[in-house]
Amino acid sequence: MAEKPPLPPKPKPPLPSKPRPPKPPPVAAPARPPPPPATVAPPFKKPPLAPPPQVLPLKPPPARQYPPPPHGGARKPRHRPHHHHHHRRGSGCSCRRVCCLATGLVLLALCLALAASCLAYLYYRPRPPSFHLLPLSPVRLHLPNTSSSSSSSPVSAMDATVGVHAVTWNPNERVGFAYDSGEGRVALADADGDVALGWASVAGFEHSPRSAAAVAFVATAKGVVVDEAVAARVRDRYRRRQQGFRVVVDTHIGVRVGALRTRMVPLRIVCDGGVMAPRGGGGGGGGAAAAGPMSKCQVYLFRFRW
Repeated sequence: MAEKPPLPPKPKPPLPSKPRPPKPPPVAAPARPPPPPATVAPPFKKPPLAPPPQVLPLKPPPARQYPPPPHGGARKPRHRPHHHHHHRRGSGCSCRRVCCLATGLVLLALCLALAASCLAYLYYRPRPPSFHLLPLSPVRLHLPNTSSSSSSSPVSAMDATVGVHAVTWNPNERVGFAYDSGEGRVALADADGDVALGWASVAGFEHSPRSAAAVAFVATAKGVVVDEAVAARVRDRYRRRQQGFRVVVDTHIGVRVGALRTRMVPLRIVCDGGVMAPRGGGGGGGGAAAAGPMSKCQVYLFRFRW
């Protein structure tokens, strides 16, 4: 048997459509009122200008009240930073470099001078000069010879004249000395203390190598007040030519090496144990001084023993 053909599908019924609401009629816009007619100002009149608005002055803010300082002192102003920091920093660095460079140059110069001085000392080997004091001549001491019964004053006045002669020797072979003018003083040596008699000027001189020179001056004094006990001891020692003296000479000395000379420095010569020349030695010259022993003197350079 022959197969039956398939039946065609049944058409679906159309869905009912919803009715649309009617559109509302358009609303007419309200009519604008006509613009007012423009008024034209006459050409020769201008409208008046409005006055400028008044500006009220601003009041400064009230000052802040600070409490008074505890000790009543003035308030220190606060330090405000400066704007030129880079300029200050640069100037400070440059000044520091200049100071360091100058200090280094000074130290280098001092080191060179010290090295040159050491080499010169090792080459020349300078030795200090020696001083010897000859017996003093002339020596005249005038003391009033008053007895204890007729004496009414516990002190006495003394007049003195003392001649000083000293010999100096330069032991160096290449080094000479130059002495400036100075001052010499003489004092009586006593157990109760030295009695200053007077002073005199000392002339300067040149002292060549390996040579001897003399220093001489005469000190005078009048009306030197001494105690009566001291006057009695001096009178007794003077009669026996046993009175001791102390001689001090203050001057300046410089070193001379060829044409080179150094600056003058202070020099002090101290001669203790000076004695009187014996009687009958002559009128106070070199013969009278040579008759007695000589005493060695101490030399002080810058107040240090040389």
